Amino acid sequence: MKDKSDTSSNWINPLFVTSDGAEKWSESLLLGEKLRRRANDGWALGTFLIEVPTAATVTALSLAEFDFVVLDMEHSSIGFSCLQTLISAGQAAGITTLVRPCGEDSGIIGKVLDMGAHGIMMPHVDSPERAREIVNQSRYKPLGSRGFSPLTRFDAFKEPLKSLGDASYVVVQIEGKEALKRVKEIASVPGIDAVFIGPYDLALSLGVSPGSPEVHRAAREMARQVPAEIALGIYIDDPDTCGEWAEQRFALQCVGFDGRMLSDGARQVSGAARSGMSRVGGKS
Repeated sequence: MKDKSDTSSNWINPLFVTSDGAEKWSESLLLGEKLRRRANDGWALGTFLIEVPTAATVTALSLAEFDFVVLDMEHSSIGFSCLQTLISAGQAAGITTLVRPCGEDSGIIGKVLDMGAHGIMMPHVDSPERAREIVNQSRYKPLGSRGFSPLTRFDAFKEPLKSLGDASYVVVQIEGKEALKRVKEIASVPGIDAVFIGPYDLALSLGVSPGSPEVHRAAREMARQVPAEIALGIYIDDPDTCGEWAEQRFALQCVGFDGRMLSDGARQVSGAARSGMSRVGGKS
């Protein structure tokens, strides 16, 4: 039960600034709210940044009309040395940035949120206890115990604890068969915005090949157990299936990733060029 004498979440920032710059900063830091609305409306299109982690890639994804990008620290070379640059690029481009941390250290969550990330996507969440720990690090009181530092960028908010706490988008990933057994409990933890299936790791946990019918059946069963107010997410290889997944309530969709899109696009350009040369008798 919340202590009625605790008024910390209503703290008014005495250094609050009203200016054009402050307005732009506040908009750039609250893009998690935009993602929440899109997911609630039925579809939010995202992708992973893994193999080409540059600010230019983030800009290109924004221009391609992706709603969000996941900066994947688990499967990439992304470290703290470049994370700030990528987050800032997302803020400048107006694309919501989520960070997928590596390892089990929950202490990293508050750090990446203070860096300006709009939310987190935490991998390998197998229990409601783990989900509560993640919320605890992601949310200010009363839902959590995230620490606060009066960073200068937060002077764009009159009530920074409320504004930033509400805007942070918290996603937990279901990637193992043990998590499937407890997904209803996990999704019911207050402060969770979405549960997201990692189909490759889930397939390995189930002992089947990626893309197998068993994975799709597990996803459909999960959808039946997750409360309607919690968004469902999934990684998708084939963009042509986005509509099918959306019809099954999977509104938070990560389609492909940066390296795969670059490779596919390069092959398409190369193939078209070679086809054109073959028609005029050149090299193929």
